Amino acid sequence: MSSPAESRIQSQKLRYCRYIDTQQFPLLTSLILPSCTFNFIDYFSSSPIVEPSAAGPVTLAFDSLASWTAYFSDKFKGLQTMHLVSGAGEFTSISEDEYEVIFAVIYHAAPKEGETGWQGAGGGHYHERWVKGKDGEGKEDWFLKSVRFERLYWKYTE
Repeated sequence: MSSPAESRIQSQKLRYCRYIDTQQFPLLTSLILPSCTFNFIDYFSSSPIVEPSAAGPVTLAFDSLASWTAYFSDKFKGLQTMHLVSGAGEFTSISEDEYEVIFAVIYHAAPKEGETGWQGAGGGHYHERWVKGKDGEGKEDWFLKSVRFERLYWKYTE
């Protein structure tokens, strides 16, 4: 059985996925700290969100929610996506105010327009730090402090 903190963090993660899939990027401020750091490690070169590289894994790094949002809101503009979190997550308590969590995710992506064209399915693991803080109304809640996503799977078809 999950603790109240774990249940809330799970809920926040599901909102994160929904806000991205519905391209409601401004709502992410309700669950991600402005200073959140993001690192995306992509082991594939056929992705619509990174520049191709023959040199091996590509790492995208962002030092704030604003820089991450600017990049991904542009890259996702012409895409439809669906992120599915698999399982409840693996929780490690760092302190009563901080958790390290690993979530497995599977996602699908394709162009918004039309029913034909390329489509992709991918998956990997989110390694995240969540911290307790106060929302805009002064209520206690859990916020994403750092993210490292390692994409381990990607299939792309035309």
